[in-house]
Amino acid sequence: MSGNYNRLIRYVRSMIDDSAHRSSEDIVQDVILSILDRPDIVAPISDLSAYVFRALRNRIIDFYRRPVKETVSLDTEDENGLTLFDVLPDMKYDPEGSYHRHAQHRLVFDLIRQLPAAQLEVIIETEFNGRTFRELSRLWNVPLGTLLARKHRGIRAIREKLEKIQEVENE
Repeated sequence: MSGNYNRLIRYVRSMIDDSAHRSSEDIVQDVILSILDRPDIVAPISDLSAYVFRALRNRIIDFYRRPVKETVSLDTEDENGLTLFDVLPDMKYDPEGSYHRHAQHRLVFDLIRQLPAAQLEVIIETEFNGRTFRELSRLWNVPLGTLLARKHRGIRAIREKLEKIQEVENE
């Protein structure tokens, strides 16, 4: 199959631009998939090779008919003098955003540490150590419902404290 596959790719490459190496493989794969996905797959094809090459030729014609997608550089300015980079900045490398995310993480961890010991243990074991409630129930000899309630109360307490902090910051 590999030899035939490469032969089909070479045929498509000979029909399209050299810059379309990836497109030639996509065209061949698309044609093969469409042949295998035919509703009348059991119907015989008298000359499979001719059928495949004809399907490839038709797909190549479709390839040339499709509209060319224009690529835009991040540095190209629009009528307002803004670049795409200005409009869609990469926040991953934003020092200020990174500082705020880090500060939020610290705040959440501080709030978790302030929880009562029973709630703290359940949250740490389930969220950070990957243990299940059933496992903890057997290990600690505590009913499953009690563990679920402890975690729920702990998460709710953290959420309420975060909301109060955000309200104070917004004032």
